[in-house]
Amino acid sequence: MGDAIVTTLASRMGKGPDAALVRNPGAGLSADEFIEKIIALRPMIRDQQEAADANGGYVKEVHEALLGFGAYFALNPKRYNGHEFDLSTFLRTSIEMSRSDPGSGWCYTFATGHVPMIAGHFPVEAQDEIFTRNNGLALAPLRAPTGGTIRKVDGGYICDGTWDWGSGMSYATHVMPTARLIGDGVSGPPVFLVPLIPIEEVEVLWDSWGNGKSMGLNASGSHTFVVKNVFVPENMCSPFLAFQRSGENPEGTYGTRLHGNPLYLGLTTSYFTSTIASVMVGCAWAALDEFEHVLRTKKTINPPFNYRMHSADYQQPFGDALMYAKAADACIMEYARQYQRKLNDWQKGILFTAEDDFALGALCTNAARLAVKSVEIAFYAGGSSSAMKGGRLGRYFRDMATYRTHPIAQYHTAAIGFAQGYLGLPVPLLEAVGGSRSGAHPKT
Repeated sequence: MGDAIVTTLASRMGKGPDAALVRNPGAGLSADEFIEKIIALRPMIRDQQEAADANGGYVKEVHEALLGFGAYFALNPKRYNGHEFDLSTFLRTSIEMSRSDPGSGWCYTFATGHVPMIAGHFPVEAQDEIFTRNNGLALAPLRAPTGGTIRKVDGGYICDGTWDWGSGMSYATHVMPTARLIGDGVSGPPVFLVPLIPIEEVEVLWDSWGNGKSMGLNASGSHTFVVKNVFVPENMCSPFLAFQRSGENPEGTYGTRLHGNPLYLGLTTSYFTSTIASVMVGCAWAALDEFEHVLRTKKTINPPFNYRMHSADYQQPFGDALMYAKAADACIMEYARQYQRKLNDWQKGILFTAEDDFALGALCTNAARLAVKSVEIAFYAGGSSSAMKGGRLGRYFRDMATYRTHPIAQYHTAAIGFAQGYLGLPVPLLEAVGGSRSGAHPKT
């Protein structure tokens, strides 16, 4: 699309902040055209894999290329000149970005993917501010409540803490560090709030990630960040309960009312699992691309010394890896279909419970599990050169293995939770971070 596209929100949508200008160079792209542009970046992204690892996130040239067609606007509301694509489009985008480089895909997905929470759980005046600064960019990594606290003061809150694993920090404009509420009169089970804090008020420890700090996913932008005594206005803070249980509220959220799209219920439970799984599906396809290259360019070590693609000894593992990757891909796309159906049902008055949302995550967990198996097969059958430094199969195997250390990739824990929900039992895993039914519905 032309570089001259500069649209006032008021003229485009008939509402919104009159003075704001938000330029989306990709305005008008269809979902297919958008994904094609992501795929077209593959040679550039693969060429910068080593540099991205050293940098802790994809390099500036990739960032600028993504800016060039509004890649960060994938989920932004149309009110703010965003693409407002559906979840299936975003997950396909994540898969294709991760097929180019899993670490870079993780960085992009976790920076861009939290827009439905911002557009869902914060009031209109906050959204008008957030989505019209930084030319509409709202890249805000969301962190679990493991590293900080927040206390009420006049007009807002004071937030303090240190959060590690801030995936997507490389080009973040904000952070969303879930924090435990403390202070006079606060008692009982922990209550968690999610402040939205501009990056200018955050200290990012840039030497905490990348350059070999981790076995894999060095390009994921998972830097530690520190918040020191930062004031957060009340309208820039949301209860975490809303992120889990807003689908149980027939009135919806700020975002469903403002944007008319149930995507902006801003649910995180299965959605978070889906974003990680989509990166692993991309990793599986990346490994298959490299495995195929091996089969087409290297010969067998035994007579008759044909290219490996002609040997059943290599056809069989390639076929197995391909089947696992296709099944993983199908699982994640089926999840997106079922999730959209739940959103549509919510619009018809059928509540979308946190338990239902949690159960949908089973498809995502299984997609990631199948993707892991595909990467393992490709790596083990790729030959000893796969394990040599600089080899892409080794890179993708390390990325996959690093994912497997994530709490969400502990399949036995997920299986217990899925079983509990299916049997109608309480799901402690779901309630662990403030999702208990004992809490009142968030007023959003």
